[in-house]
Amino acid sequence: MKSKVDSLMGTKRERTRDQLLVSAQSLLMREGAAALGLRQITTHAGMVHASFYNYYPDVAALLGDLGELLGATHAVAMAIPSKGDEDGAARFARITRQTLRIVAEQPDFGRLMFDIGLPSDRLGAELRLRLKMDIEEGVANGLFTVADVDVAASIVAGAITGLALDLHRGVLTFDKIDPAIAQLLIYLGLDAAEAERLAHAAFDFPPPPQLPMRWLALPQLPKSQTGGTP
Repeated sequence: MKSKVDSLMGTKRERTRDQLLVSAQSLLMREGAAALGLRQITTHAGMVHASFYNYYPDVAALLGDLGELLGATHAVAMAIPSKGDEDGAARFARITRQTLRIVAEQPDFGRLMFDIGLPSDRLGAELRLRLKMDIEEGVANGLFTVADVDVAASIVAGAITGLALDLHRGVLTFDKIDPAIAQLLIYLGLDAAEAERLAHAAFDFPPPPQLPMRWLALPQLPKSQTGGTP
């Protein structure tokens, strides 16, 4: 029977790279970073050890690629086609609610973000760029009032990361997500009533991304949907 990686389209090199990433994720989730050696990865992937260097110079480079994959997986999950009337405030509320729901509903995604040493700034950079674009649009449309967009984006991105960590650790419960979003919208200057409406608006959120992550499992989206590469 073919594995999921083998069944995906792509060149042999792309499929093998994904197999290495899948093996790394499996080892990280099962045994932690201490088990992530070159020989452990290639043995798990069913590869000759020396062939690893055809794809990555070292394990750190593989972890860097896995961090990039984490950010890309998040970007694809957020790229839900809108009805055309979604402004910056509504998009911010939807994306932030969905991001926090993923962490709450998919504990292993939280583990990849916080527990096993992945470069989480890859996800943070992608999220911050999208945030900045939405804040700029909100300011231009008179919905948000911030003195400095860059500072506001950093503060809000940090708050979202903190909320995600508290949800993953169980410090916050799922029902705290929407009230937290309302508070972030109010911080950005949105009218309190509108902030509450957007934070609690009915939305058919898709299920969280499935693990393990694979580059070949991701659709190719235009930069306008993913926010581009920071």
